[in-house]
Amino acid sequence: MKINTPLVSVTSAFFNEGPVLLDMVKSVFAQTFTDWELILLDDGSTDNSLQLAQSIDDPRVRVFTNRRNLGRTKSLNKLTTLACGEYIARMDADDMCFPERIQKQLELFGEDPDLDLVGTEMVCLDINGSPLGYLLVPPEHADICKEPYRAIKLCHTSVMAKKSWFEKNRYDEFLRLGLGEDYNLFLRSYKYTKFGNVSEALVYCRLKQSWSLRRMRITRCNNARSIFECCRRQDNLGKGLYYAGMQFVKLVAGAAYCMIWSRKKYLARRYQPLTKNQLEFYQQEIRKIKNTELPVKRVRLG
Repeated sequence: MKINTPLVSVTSAFFNEGPVLLDMVKSVFAQTFTDWELILLDDGSTDNSLQLAQSIDDPRVRVFTNRRNLGRTKSLNKLTTLACGEYIARMDADDMCFPERIQKQLELFGEDPDLDLVGTEMVCLDINGSPLGYLLVPPEHADICKEPYRAIKLCHTSVMAKKSWFEKNRYDEFLRLGLGEDYNLFLRSYKYTKFGNVSEALVYCRLKQSWSLRRMRITRCNNARSIFECCRRQDNLGKGLYYAGMQFVKLVAGAAYCMIWSRKKYLARRYQPLTKNQLEFYQQEIRKIKNTELPVKRVRLG
């Protein structure tokens, strides 16, 4: 007998995300599109994250564990293997998505069957989950990849791609701490991939509490390596040295900015400020997500 498989696999790896993990899950349950599965992969958490994930009582939710911390990129590749859907929609465990996210990304795939990967714009949240601003991204592939050695304009936590694309394009498991894994992936694949973006904010992205100058340094170093390797494969070492060097210039400039002003102001350069009406709207939508009821397993007492 043929077993029905979901059209979309929502995938998320988590490590010690107990305080916010269920908010992410609630945002998936709140989707207007319902033919999905949610795959949660514990990467060796030492808090109650795994227990919270396992408490969800719904056949669409599948929970796995690495038992020990394998790192971000290995977990992301493992999620691709575990997914059953034709499309994979990825989510960071501390983020949330709008109820129309999956539906609107699938609509864009339907309008252009040549698309391989679709992202969205996003609303940035502070560590307490309050809206800060929004990040705009261009809709067309040519503009997304206009300056690939500077940036590829996709919000990683928002991307949905054909599973066959993720199978062909795996994350680099040798990147230090897994930082810059999204840029590395997009840079390696953009020449034979068609990217697109929905011109609407459909994810809430929490700015990382663990952000630090050390993480910025490692990310810039990883980006420099990614750029140099890409250019080396194209026999263009001069371009590789130039743009890899620019990553270190940005590192110095960013560090100086943080020391002279503040880390908060540096992060604020990533997004556009919200109007009062936008702030009220997003606050209301976040409350709706958090009030979504999840089916949970009953705990037997005694």
